[in-house]
Amino acid sequence: MTNSMIPLAIGDATLTEASGGVGETRNPATGALLSHFAMAGEVEVNMAVNAARKAFDEGAWGRMRPFERGRILQRIGELMLERRDEIARIETEDSGKPLRDAYWEVDCAARFFEFYGGFVDKMQGNSIPLGPNYSDWTTLEGIGVSLHIIPWNYSFQLIARGVAPALAAGCSVIIKPATETPMSAWNFIQICREAGLPEGQVNLINGRGSVVGDLLARHPGVDQITFTGSVPTGQRVLEAAASHAIPSNMELGGKSAQLLFADADMDAAMPMVLGGVFTHCGQVCNAGTRLLVQRSVHDEVVSKLHDKIKGMTLGAGIDDPDMGPLVSNAQKASVEEYYEIAAKEGELLLGADLPGDAALANGAFVRPAIVAGVDNTARVAREEVFGPLLTVIPFDTAEEAVQIANDSPFGLVAGVHTQNISNALAAAERLRVGQVWINSFGVGLDVEFPFGGYKLSGFGREKGLEAISAYQQVKNICIRHPFA
Repeated sequence: MTNSMIPLAIGDATLTEASGGVGETRNPATGALLSHFAMAGEVEVNMAVNAARKAFDEGAWGRMRPFERGRILQRIGELMLERRDEIARIETEDSGKPLRDAYWEVDCAARFFEFYGGFVDKMQGNSIPLGPNYSDWTTLEGIGVSLHIIPWNYSFQLIARGVAPALAAGCSVIIKPATETPMSAWNFIQICREAGLPEGQVNLINGRGSVVGDLLARHPGVDQITFTGSVPTGQRVLEAAASHAIPSNMELGGKSAQLLFADADMDAAMPMVLGGVFTHCGQVCNAGTRLLVQRSVHDEVVSKLHDKIKGMTLGAGIDDPDMGPLVSNAQKASVEEYYEIAAKEGELLLGADLPGDAALANGAFVRPAIVAGVDNTARVAREEVFGPLLTVIPFDTAEEAVQIANDSPFGLVAGVHTQNISNALAAAERLRVGQVWINSFGVGLDVEFPFGGYKLSGFGREKGLEAISAYQQVKNICIRHPFA
């Protein structure tokens, strides 16, 4: 797709020109131009909302039988897998992630449509007993037009994560991708159209979040918002949603802790710790960026981790290195500022050297890093860096470990590494997070179980059957029917 034009998709129309001008996306490993994309303005925002509104109010999707909708959703998943190589390579070049992570992303996206496609004809209401002469029951209806504001770190997968349950619930959808990673969203639209999704059921709007995102979030024709991104941006989206009192799903990141006890299987735990923080260059909302280590093994663990990150390979994502570039040079500058802070607050231990390939000289690369010798009051322990920086903090007792882990403005996920089942279960019960992994971290494709956080990590749940409720209204119907 190099140097092509990524269009907007509104109803059944494909627009290569729009009132917001033209944007461009570049490969973060090389700085090379990948593609241009049409940028929407207020005109296209209104067109998209009108198309989605018409699809929901009058379109074929709502008139289909549930099993028919389910078949289309499952067909979307099948088409994703058929185009796995193409989509993964596009996502790798656009975001910088290693190729294996991009393949995972496509596999996970397909699973969402398989999972929710199989549930469409199983969403049932309830009968409520009111006594003689009354019948009362509930039905589940789609909430309406659902807006999905997508971040740049896992664009294709996060589109699928929200859109699949929204469509399963009966909603129509507007997708607003990040300007840093717009490419795979167009592949998603093409797949939806090929699978037989009716006109206007899914619409694609590219453009700046401060303009297009705000216009969409404030639009009275939008009935629900699903947002994944930073806390400040999420707060602005919530203010916009409040202007017309619509519900929102918010996933706002984290500063997640991994608790490593001295009795843990270190050979098994070390790869999990490293994967938990350095996957996709640390640009992951549920990255385990705080490692709480029992003091008796602290120095040994830090030494082992430092040795491992010095041996990592850095390079272009398409070559499937241990770690690729950050998404942009702007993100690189932000992470480098945190490295400077880390060096002042504690001991900064750097890993693998930057790539030596001249073709990657302009890439957004930073070295993987560990900061030790800090406590939980340090900025690098409290602020979300969104980069490959692991903060290591010692603890003495299980109770202290939980206290440190909970002492955070965030509460997304946590990991516990120990062979003591009592410590593991007690910690899991007390940790103020939405998801706890024991002797694991970031398990599998994790489509089946709910995901979301406490505190500044947001509210609502993505994934699992729990996600459906964000896109539904519950209607109660009551009939009085005494004998004539």
